[in-house]
Amino acid sequence: MSRFRVGCDKEGYYLEDSFSGQHPLRVNFSHPEFLTRLRGAGKKSELVARAVKAGAGVRVLDCTAGLARDAFVLASLGCEVTLVERSKVVSTLLLDGLKRARQRPELCSAANRIKLTNADSLAVMSQASLEYDVIYIDPMFPEKPGAAAVRGPMQHLQRFLGTDEDALALLSVALQAGCARVVLKRPPHGDWRSPIQPTHVFKNKNSRYEVFTG
Repeated sequence: MSRFRVGCDKEGYYLEDSFSGQHPLRVNFSHPEFLTRLRGAGKKSELVARAVKAGAGVRVLDCTAGLARDAFVLASLGCEVTLVERSKVVSTLLLDGLKRARQRPELCSAANRIKLTNADSLAVMSQASLEYDVIYIDPMFPEKPGAAAVRGPMQHLQRFLGTDEDALALLSVALQAGCARVVLKRPPHGDWRSPIQPTHVFKNKNSRYEVFTG
């Protein structure tokens, strides 16, 4: 029997890990902690907003949707975000979370600026008709020995999805896609290095955003 199980209750869809004592994983944009982040979100407080140059009408292709928290922050700042998620299970959780967000007055505007497609980002970025202002990549990098492990929902998601072995391929294809701006998010420390020097770097103790402009 698989350790992971998808279920649905009155609160919506969830992913349960039978090997863990954690609560089931849900995509919940109305969690109090996330709502606090949204209320304070701006270019000064959010490095992702500075890296993407977030603003009204900025078209963002998020190639590694995950829990879509950065994407929702960008949408709350006016960006039009397309999420690409190759896992059908995670896509189901995201669709459910977005549906519930659209029912909340304080979240519906941002949620309506987000589209989701269940597909492989490498295939999506290879399309000749790709029209976005920014390509955003936030892969699951392997944890560095001795580094603080991710916690909470991200830890649950990482156990289910594993690390992204094609992070370099994603970046390489993104850089060749003809988009004016590519943003790669990664841990502040680690052995992984980008194949080319980024144009700009934004970082704090938790994250590092490498920006590549054409």
